[in-house]
Amino acid sequence: MSLAYAAGAALEEASGPRSVHGFVESEGERRRLHLLVDGAHCAACIGTIESRLRADPYVTGARLNLALRRLSVEWQGEARHADVLAGAVEALGYKVAPFDPTHLARLDADTGREWLRALAIAAFASSNVMMLSLAVWAGQVQDMAPGTQALFQWLAALVTVPAVAVAGRPFFRSALRALRAGHGNIDVPIALSLLLTVLISLIELARQGRDVYFDSATALLFVLLLGRTLDFHVRARSRGAVERLLMLKAEGAAVCADDGTVEVLPASAIRPGMVVLVRPGERLPVDGIVLDGATELDVGIVTGESQPQPVAPGALVLAGSVALTAPLRIRASAAVADSHLADIVRLVERAERTRGLAVALADRVARIWTPVIHGVALATLAGWWLFTDAGVATALLHAVSVLIIACPCAIGLAVPAVQVVATGALLKRGILLRAGDALERLARIDHVVFDKTGTLTSGAPTVTSWPDDAEAIRLAAGLAAASRHPLARALHACHPQAIPLAGVEEIAGEGLRAPFDGGEIRLGRAAFCDLAPSDAVTSEVWLYRPFHPPARFLVEDAPRPQAARVVAAFAAAGMPTTLLSGDRPGPVARLAEAVGIGDWQADLRPGDKLARLEALRAQGRRVLMAGDGLNDAPALAGAFVSASFAHGAPASQSAADLVLPAGDLAALPVAWRAARRARRLIVQNLVLAALYNMALIPVAVLGLVTPLGAAIAMAASSLTVTLNALRAGAPAGEGG
Repeated sequence: MSLAYAAGAALEEASGPRSVHGFVESEGERRRLHLLVDGAHCAACIGTIESRLRADPYVTGARLNLALRRLSVEWQGEARHADVLAGAVEALGYKVAPFDPTHLARLDADTGREWLRALAIAAFASSNVMMLSLAVWAGQVQDMAPGTQALFQWLAALVTVPAVAVAGRPFFRSALRALRAGHGNIDVPIALSLLLTVLISLIELARQGRDVYFDSATALLFVLLLGRTLDFHVRARSRGAVERLLMLKAEGAAVCADDGTVEVLPASAIRPGMVVLVRPGERLPVDGIVLDGATELDVGIVTGESQPQPVAPGALVLAGSVALTAPLRIRASAAVADSHLADIVRLVERAERTRGLAVALADRVARIWTPVIHGVALATLAGWWLFTDAGVATALLHAVSVLIIACPCAIGLAVPAVQVVATGALLKRGILLRAGDALERLARIDHVVFDKTGTLTSGAPTVTSWPDDAEAIRLAAGLAAASRHPLARALHACHPQAIPLAGVEEIAGEGLRAPFDGGEIRLGRAAFCDLAPSDAVTSEVWLYRPFHPPARFLVEDAPRPQAARVVAAFAAAGMPTTLLSGDRPGPVARLAEAVGIGDWQADLRPGDKLARLEALRAQGRRVLMAGDGLNDAPALAGAFVSASFAHGAPASQSAADLVLPAGDLAALPVAWRAARRARRLIVQNLVLAALYNMALIPVAVLGLVTPLGAAIAMAASSLTVTLNALRAGAPAGEGG
């Protein structure tokens, strides 16, 4: 049974415990589960669900992403405890199922149709009841007979009651689930306001009173549905990029057997070494090496490259890429769970589970706000009932207006809406966020530190001078085969047929060493090889072996074409830049001059770079560190915020807060500008939400706004915040 089918079946059941432990991810004793939550749509829902789960003694973390409707839970203990956690969420009145992006799309389509149907019914009822009410109002001015007025009002009642009962079902269903679970949500006061408005109108009509509100009831319903429908579609648009990323995983794969037959297997069943056939238009299910075929691949979502990339036998291809022009046969180099695409998805999920200060503040305000405003509404009811002659019906309507107008939806949406949109825009550019607060920190930087090799330089150095010793070249290439460092790759390219040496150990920032006849063979810095550095202005790599003279390789690594432009962009914004490198002073000074950096240091070990960053932090600096090598990992981890590249060492990517497209240094200022824009929009949203509540809650308490007016204001505030958040999705290279 497919995951999408299982998720759909689970959500369509009415109630009962779920068996979801088969979808648990395990890391040692740590367990993680992603659930699709149906029925959560406001900050109160987030607070209720997260608080309930965190009360479980085994749970170490819980985060509900309202945009994706994905609940991520982490705990210590047995995988079967997942069923208990899912049952706890369902006991609160929400439906859950294992998270599956394909089912999310289907659920969105079903939900969207339900909102549109309800909106159409409410629009029909509101327009017709309004015409009947206009006739009554005109008759009151022109002395229409009371019996005729009553007839029009009864006709309005016949339209209003079934319309509210049918079109209001989404609100009533949500409110009833919440009340059954013993808590409230924003739909409780909405449902209450609709029922009270209709009930009061029927009582007034039966006793032939003048305060009949059928027109207000249908208009209130229409405005509430319009706001919820627009909000739903705006949120669906805002999560589009993240959702598309999560849907890139191929469901199946055509596996070629040794006898030439092809069998379609689930992608999760692919193992390293299997041969997979990929036809034109299909997505690669796993990482692998091309065996046969030549085609162009669309790798935009995987690496950020906008142009299709040609591939031929021997090329490394990544999961998530799309074959465009011809079929390929590839040998899988990793399982689906270990593919490059799976790493990207994990980065996104990790970022979503991490909350920045702004998100935490908004969530805290929303949780405190809900009980406070309930108290204000109760005080409004008591004040109007006890201290005025307005009557209980009017007092109830004023209290309901307070509840509606003070909904914390805008506060709850102020930050996550911007983050979802900004994250999606950066994903389209190939920029991945590893931390939920990465944008928040990136927007606050005031100093930029660059590594040299592979960051400001092309990362594709070439050997310009090598020793007249074929054995030294062969040994150097054999040692270099064990490293991903750009200089090591350049040396290996000199003798690609060299057999890798056994027992090679890489010393970060120093070089490589391995056991050798009579001692140890080393490849790396001069000091690492017990030599004094020369005065050459290009980078040098030394080979040391017992009983032989040392061999020197000179290497040229040209600056990246964008390096000077990137440095100038930060300088134009008043941002000082520093170059920290483990290379010798000559090459470092030459590069610094070429790209326009005046502050540089050379001959630095990994610990030296970290010490330099700590010194800047002691001066009050908030440093962005950009690097790609193994020796950059400590500095990346110690920086205020850090960036690595998709071509970088795995350790550097793990330590970084952002991962930029391979070789795309220009993506760094793009991400910085996007972060600054996102920060401005978050501040704007929080200010808008605060001003809205400060201005309109007193108006509702004083009885100067009807439930209809409150609904219009509430919908307007939520939509204003959400629409403002969409500006974070502007082209990532624009703005400042």
